[in-house]
Amino acid sequence: MPVSVNDPFLLASFSSTTHHQQQQQAVSCSPEERDNRPANHSQDGEDAGLLVVAVQGEGVQLFNTADQKCILSYSTPPGYSFAGSAQTSHKSTQRHVYAVVAKGTDIVAKDEGKTVWMWKEESSTPSSVAAAADSDMAVDTVESSSARKAVFKFDHKIHQLFVSALLPNHIILANANASISLVTGDLKRVINTKELLAAPTTATTTTTTKASKKDKKDTTPAQDKTGNMVWASSFNTTGSWISTSALARQTFVIMTVVESANNKLTVTLSYVNEEHRGFSTFGSVELEAAAGASGFAWMSMRDTTDGHLKVYNFEVSIRDYVLSARETLRLPLPGYAAKAESAPAAKAGKKGSKAATVMDSRVQRADAVALGDNYLAIAGIHQVNGKAEHTLTIWDIQYGTLQAKHITPGNFTAQNTTCQLALLPDSTLVMTISTLLNTTIKSDIYLCPFYAEPMSLLGAMGKMRDTAPFLGQQGSILAQDAYSSTTTSLLTPSGLASTLKGKDLLNAEADLDKQMNAAQSAEKNALASLASESSTSTVQDFEQVFFKHIEHQSTDALSDRMAYHNVDADKVKAAVLAEKEWKASHAKAPQDMEVDAEPVIKATSEVKKQKKSAKAAAKEAKDSKKEHTEVEAADGSSSESSSDEDEDEEEVIVLSSDEEGHEEADVEEEDEYEVDEYEERTKREANLKAIETWRRIEAAAVKKYKGDRRLLRVGRKHAPLPELSHHFLTTVVGRCFTRLSNGQPDMSFWPAKVVEYLIKNQLVGNSNPGAGEGGIALGLMEREQWALLELALQRLYDIPEMDMVVMMKQVIGLNKQSSGSTTKSAAPASKTPTTVPNVASFLNTIMVAPRNDIFMQQAIKRFTVEELAIILEILRDWIMIWEQRGGIGHQNQRPDKKQLPGGLPGYGLLIDMTTLIMDVHFPSLILSPHLHPVLKTIHEAIQREAQSSDQLEQGLRGALGLFDRKHIETLSRKKDTPASHGDAATPAPSHAGGASNNDKRRRRKLVSGEGILDYAVEIIHL
Repeated sequence: MPVSVNDPFLLASFSSTTHHQQQQQAVSCSPEERDNRPANHSQDGEDAGLLVVAVQGEGVQLFNTADQKCILSYSTPPGYSFAGSAQTSHKSTQRHVYAVVAKGTDIVAKDEGKTVWMWKEESSTPSSVAAAADSDMAVDTVESSSARKAVFKFDHKIHQLFVSALLPNHIILANANASISLVTGDLKRVINTKELLAAPTTATTTTTTKASKKDKKDTTPAQDKTGNMVWASSFNTTGSWISTSALARQTFVIMTVVESANNKLTVTLSYVNEEHRGFSTFGSVELEAAAGASGFAWMSMRDTTDGHLKVYNFEVSIRDYVLSARETLRLPLPGYAAKAESAPAAKAGKKGSKAATVMDSRVQRADAVALGDNYLAIAGIHQVNGKAEHTLTIWDIQYGTLQAKHITPGNFTAQNTTCQLALLPDSTLVMTISTLLNTTIKSDIYLCPFYAEPMSLLGAMGKMRDTAPFLGQQGSILAQDAYSSTTTSLLTPSGLASTLKGKDLLNAEADLDKQMNAAQSAEKNALASLASESSTSTVQDFEQVFFKHIEHQSTDALSDRMAYHNVDADKVKAAVLAEKEWKASHAKAPQDMEVDAEPVIKATSEVKKQKKSAKAAAKEAKDSKKEHTEVEAADGSSSESSSDEDEDEEEVIVLSSDEEGHEEADVEEEDEYEVDEYEERTKREANLKAIETWRRIEAAAVKKYKGDRRLLRVGRKHAPLPELSHHFLTTVVGRCFTRLSNGQPDMSFWPAKVVEYLIKNQLVGNSNPGAGEGGIALGLMEREQWALLELALQRLYDIPEMDMVVMMKQVIGLNKQSSGSTTKSAAPASKTPTTVPNVASFLNTIMVAPRNDIFMQQAIKRFTVEELAIILEILRDWIMIWEQRGGIGHQNQRPDKKQLPGGLPGYGLLIDMTTLIMDVHFPSLILSPHLHPVLKTIHEAIQREAQSSDQLEQGLRGALGLFDRKHIETLSRKKDTPASHGDAATPAPSHAGGASNNDKRRRRKLVSGEGILDYAVEIIHL
């Protein structure tokens, strides 16, 4: 049995009145957070059974589940309630206990859920076994009065508090305004806060926990903008969570579900580790929610609980690391979480309002927790014939079967009972049941040990009969009208332990039921016509009805495939047709690879345009610069001469021609430099624009190419086979293989096309009940349908070896009667479906068919000496053909291949069949002298082949001897590699000379001085 559950036993009982007034869980339990890594498991494994219990109105208690004793107690004043479970972390000799206060007598409404209480104490653990002789488990002996309570207040309302052994000096707060915060262990400083639905920016704060009034006012409306925290969970990754090491080892991962303003649920994975003191978002995905279905099963809103449970699995794409969620299981639980009676719609403060007399409907009715791989525990009130029973069930989420069930005795009602589940590391479920009695809540904590084996299909099939009535199925699941539609497996689980518990959507359920009912009705109508002799009295009518139903089912399967891949069927058809036309047009030169040059042409034209415009702009700038210089020179000379004339009329300045030319050359060089610089800058800008244009064109071309390849991948797949039930196939096969009253086959009604379709597509097996006790293969032999029989030997994998021998004997006998001699050709000579095949062709088909050598050895005993002579002669001829063509390696064909081109069996099959015959009929062959020449020929042919192999081995031994020695040396060095890797953690020598000497020795060891060189990868530790 895969899962076994022991009877729960009571750990503790509590009574409280705070739960009724403040609508909180009366008692919440959670295991103490310990470091379960291998390095610390041995020293902390003895305290693995510690349970933290938060009691509303009383305080927090720490229980040792091994001896069922309360070892620590932290009392609180009455009237206070906690938001969820308390958390405790134990490191070295200190224990920290945290509890989020939801309401209290001295806490104002605006500060509710923002206060955290912390108890910190020094703990002492016995250092020897003698000190713990009075107890089976080493426990801490510290009185609760020694621990002082510290009160801290935060800016945001806290949805849930997490602690982790991977972050011993920090805690994590999941806030109600869709943000997460990393806080120091002493709660004095907020290290990092990240908004989950805001822009990807991280605000790091180093302020104290008491914020100013301005900050509080700013954070109030943020909750409405970002969203509301609906659910949060966390887990520690002791190793790399993803095979591609996308997340580092020893990482704390927190999963949150946030409801945004547009009524969508956003699932986000965030992670943090001790080295990187800040949250990083790994990915997020949105889950669609129907109107009115905004709650989860553990937080069901009023009049929305329909008793369904959804299980989501999250995966990360290896290529682009995109997070996605897919529904892997849907369990309709009609008895669980029944609709609570609506309480009077009254609010505090209204005139004439009255308090509700029943528990608020928003409080959870059922709870669930993941139990490792592929198991889920659900506890809650289950209605059985109008009677409420508190039931604990364990489900297999891979196949959707009920594996274990336990009913807790007591008087419970669906309106006044809540439940909470927690999991301890030692495979123990903690089940807390709270019951409202007038104004008092009575809570009982039960411990339920369980054992879960790895799940298998056989274990699931053994529980299907018990699962069907529990899910509300009327009658047995083996009945014809019982179609199991309770599970939908879309994706293999990725190993994520956290399980999303969401209520099912009514619209999706209605669509699924409508689709299943339509498929069931179509199959029933077709089956009624196929089973009725009056409706399908002729073979033509039978085949017409059958293939019409097959076409309808294949069309539905093709539509489901297109919907699964999210592609259009017309686009897929057009893409496949375009590919066929392209191949037909390029069939003459298949070696030429065609490349779509359209993006290149576009980009080249753009580059040319940009370069042309750049040259024109540079030329225009050069001309304008030259004109501007000439104008300035002319204006400057005239003004200078006029001023000189005014100052001194007699002074005349004369410049030589050489100096004047030199000055003009300098001016021209400066102008050319400036123009060249401007031209280069313009060219660079043009090149950058051209590159950007090329990138856009290339991205569009790549996107189009990927889209076309995606369409082709879907279109190239074979047409999906129709989904036919076992009852449908049995009825059709039974109608095809009908018999007369005397037991002989009825050949007046033989739909050969239907039988060929079923066998060719492997929709039936040989042992189908509709074909009778003999099976389909023997039924075809009785009807002398030899062509279909050979097809069955090729496609069906469950034909008994004894039936194969019977068929072979029948073929040998029919060939003797018809021709008196055996055809030696290996090619099939059948012209009609009833033509008897030759012995060689049928023997080849049997040798290639799937078989078990042990059962075949027992079946071969039925061959007579005359039949063995015919079979051995055929085997001899095939072996001689192999020898004539060059032995085992002729035409580069593998000898272990079952069948070569042309119908020749593989050499290995010939040797195996000859060996089986020799092992079984060796005495008969020795006593039959007429068989000795055939055996001698086979022996000589095999001996020649063996001698050729020996000569080849002797010839290659000398040439490959050096390689063999070097290969042995390489293997011996590889054995020393783990030892060298094991010393990698040792500190390297401080001086550089030692490192260089080691490197030289490593190189000399890896490279040989003579012979074949050995290549290796050298790892240098920097």
